[in-house]
Amino acid sequence: MQGDQCHDGTCFQSKIAAHIDREIAARPELVQIETAWRSPKEQRPGALNRNQYRELAEPDNPDAEPPCPSSKAAIIVFGKQVGRTVTVCLDEECPVHTNHVQTDAAEPVEPPPVMPDVPEAETEEEAVQRQAEHEQRMADYHAEQKRKEEERKAEFERQQKEYEAEQARREKQRKARAATFERIIEQAPASFNADQLRFLLRLLVNVNPYDFLEEAATHYSIDENEQRSDDEVVLAALSSIADEKLIGFALRIVLSDHIGIPQENTPDLLIEAEHVFAPKKPKVVKPRSTPARKSKSGAVKSVAKKDASVKKAA
Repeated sequence: MQGDQCHDGTCFQSKIAAHIDREIAARPELVQIETAWRSPKEQRPGALNRNQYRELAEPDNPDAEPPCPSSKAAIIVFGKQVGRTVTVCLDEECPVHTNHVQTDAAEPVEPPPVMPDVPEAETEEEAVQRQAEHEQRMADYHAEQKRKEEERKAEFERQQKEYEAEQARREKQRKARAATFERIIEQAPASFNADQLRFLLRLLVNVNPYDFLEEAATHYSIDENEQRSDDEVVLAALSSIADEKLIGFALRIVLSDHIGIPQENTPDLLIEAEHVFAPKKPKVVKPRSTPARKSKSGAVKSVAKKDASVKKAA
């Protein structure tokens, strides 16, 4: 311990884990998130990976209203700034935090009918009729409002089911992409051919210069709460990695930023990498075997045998 900083990696890790457990126990509503990518098997159960949320800027006023209905308080359980509490948006199609424009305007509420004013000269029969007409209009109004409410409820349930189905589809797609990424790394060749080298250069052109080492540093770190910088972790791993694993090492660095589902109308470099480095083997379709037909001689023999047994019985 030096000052207020702990330089023992194991001690620091246990303190961070205890802090996270205390925060979650005190605030069960906290969403658990991971800011760095790792394989699904290594992820904390129930934690969201970095493609499942959008971290929001901290408001100047802590007591301000939430920026959107989907914003939640979250705690980082793995990755950079582990143990820190942040605010995240969980809606990928959030109208506040995306460029989508919300076109569905709220339907104006129709005011209830008003009882007509009493005319100057109104007979008792006219008053009864006016009251009956007003009650009928009120009944029609309430029936119409109930019908609209049921329609709104049914539409909301339909949209909710569509949203849940889409979220499930995207989650399945995320897991499949993570598995594809790991398969590309595992099947990386020991040396490049021309197409593979050309594709690697494309990845280098598209690399994120600010945090392209983050995923690789997380993967090669031996401590969940690593104190070294990303550069130091990756360089240390590079010095000890086997020669035949160098291409997989390079691919992990430049390809990890493309694990997430790409935006519409943008190239999917992960799928392109799969075609170049780990193409799927075509399925071999086995010819359908036809059942052997019994020979006519066999059929004749069986008939003759049957006739003989009938004669013997007689």
